[in-house]
Amino acid sequence: MINIISKQISFRAGRGPKGVLLNAIKSFERLGYPYCINRSLDATSQLWIQNDLIALRKAAKMKLKAIVGPNLYVFPRQIPTDINMSNFIYVHPSSWVIGNWKYFGFNRCPLESWPVGIDTELFKERQKPEDGIVLVYLKKRSPEELFFLKKTLEYLKIRYEIITYGSYKMEYYVDKLQNTKYIIWLGCAESQGLALEEALSMNVPVLVWDVLRFGHCDLLSQKGYTKDELDYPNVTSAYYFDDRCGIKVKDKECIKKFIAKMEATWYQFNPREYVIESLNLEKQGKELIELFHKYYGISYESGKSELLKSNKKWGRDIGYYLNFIKNKIGIQS
Repeated sequence: MINIISKQISFRAGRGPKGVLLNAIKSFERLGYPYCINRSLDATSQLWIQNDLIALRKAAKMKLKAIVGPNLYVFPRQIPTDINMSNFIYVHPSSWVIGNWKYFGFNRCPLESWPVGIDTELFKERQKPEDGIVLVYLKKRSPEELFFLKKTLEYLKIRYEIITYGSYKMEYYVDKLQNTKYIIWLGCAESQGLALEEALSMNVPVLVWDVLRFGHCDLLSQKGYTKDELDYPNVTSAYYFDDRCGIKVKDKECIKKFIAKMEATWYQFNPREYVIESLNLEKQGKELIELFHKYYGISYESGKSELLKSNKKWGRDIGYYLNFIKNKIGIQS
């Protein structure tokens, strides 16, 4: 049984860390694998601390073995030096983030790549629209780049609409994707990028205007990071992506050419096939469970048959837990 420690159960928004929590739960439910939310840290042998910093510190003091992350820290310097990480396995959604942490000297515990699964039944394949639009997805990129992209689309006489990260509900996004030929993704560096993968699951191809460095984003999003961190180059807006999904381009001067190519070929891509193959819920749920076997010797079957050692809640999150149970239907929406 996996004990998930997460603050996200009290938050209404379904993006980012909350999306990771909900999709992981869906994975366990599809597999019939038992889990609990915010029980005492020693209630099971399989402990996953998704994003609770107080629980991380407490688990370290208790010398508990745990998988931690991915929604705890952005850079390793943010981890307090007095937290003993030696019993933990830190998961990041993609290998480029692991490379980043190693580049900045992290060696306090093993690092593993684990992306959460995508609900391909919720994000079903849409019918390819006969007279669809191009959807520009904007997330933390400069006004100058957006202006350039708009002028390029207008020059090519392409109908488009803009959707901005953080300003819409999931239902609105899904509705827009129904009539979208393809997306032009103008986003920041992403460790995974759930919204992009959800579009791919609906078989909407994407032209990614990719980033050149971690700090390739608007000025507000650069705050709090060092120059070395902002200049780190081995990043991407779309790590989970192949030729079935669309086109990735970093050179601004090539944008016009590749928009023209997408106009001519968008219907030939099959990104849903990639998502079903690489990021389905069952596969990603098993991958997280297997980390407990790889590092702690807990087999899939023994974990599946485990019962709670204690019914006590993780102390600081009783309110969160009760709210989550009342709204559990949200997991399936």
